[in-house]
Amino acid sequence: MRDHSELTLRKQSDFSRVYKQGKSRGGRFAVILYKRNGLKFTRTAFVASKKVGNSVERNRSRRLMRAAYRAIEPKVKSGYDIIFVARAAITECREPEVERQLRKSLEGAGILTGSNNEK
Repeated sequence: MRDHSELTLRKQSDFSRVYKQGKSRGGRFAVILYKRNGLKFTRTAFVASKKVGNSVERNRSRRLMRAAYRAIEPKVKSGYDIIFVARAAITECREPEVERQLRKSLEGAGILTGSNNEK
């Protein structure tokens, strides 16, 4: 298993590349921005702006997205940079709902193995 820090998007240049050149899929609780990264592993970032709420709500929304992604992670294809951006509606839901929505968005993007939209 790779070091956790290698699997996290950290550099502003990486974020900018995904925001500018990547594709997106929207859902009720989060927006997913993604782009191939040319590496043998997938890197992720979990973002919540002040539109989501105060610091407690933003941290909870990031925790929810991370926990939901952890359940889906074994099925995620390698070689992508993925940014999960929380929407305000995430503050009123539980982890299983977020997991369902993230799974549906990732399937639609063709990022999950075994999904119909593989690219």
